[in-house]
Amino acid sequence: MIIGETVTAERAGKKGLGHYIWQACADCGKERWVQQFRLGVRSIRCQRCSTRLTWKSPTRGRNSPRGAAHHAWKGGRQLAQGYVLILSPGHPRADTDGYVREHILMWEKAHGKPLPKGWIVHHLNGVRADNRPANLFGMEGKKHRFLLAEMQRRIQELEALLKLQGQLL
Repeated sequence: MIIGETVTAERAGKKGLGHYIWQACADCGKERWVQQFRLGVRSIRCQRCSTRLTWKSPTRGRNSPRGAAHHAWKGGRQLAQGYVLILSPGHPRADTDGYVREHILMWEKAHGKPLPKGWIVHHLNGVRADNRPANLFGMEGKKHRFLLAEMQRRIQELEALLKLQGQLL
């Protein structure tokens, strides 16, 4: 093939319509067919060189700014599934990104000790983002399951009572 030669898609062995041009990559020199448009050629680099440039970009990929230097930084605090997460990479209960649920940190701060292994911090009012110490109750995970079942039973009792009184439709 001659660099710069233009052929149809069929002759270039490509599916679809249009014309292709035999071109060398601007970085590595690898020759390949590139689709040609009215305004010019689709790409001056091969796929491998284009990908490598993307990762070296200062605003994308692995080299992008992290933490306070990132443009979307919110102070290490985020909301996920109703829970408030706090950035605390050294904490034993931190996830792979270094975030810990705020209610665990608040319970530990209020009690002055780490949450024992196998324990769960329960929100008494059921609102996951309400992390006031008065709303948090720490207990073993096994007891937590029974508490939830008991709370559901009590809610059903109260709903039945309100229905009898005509206050609940």
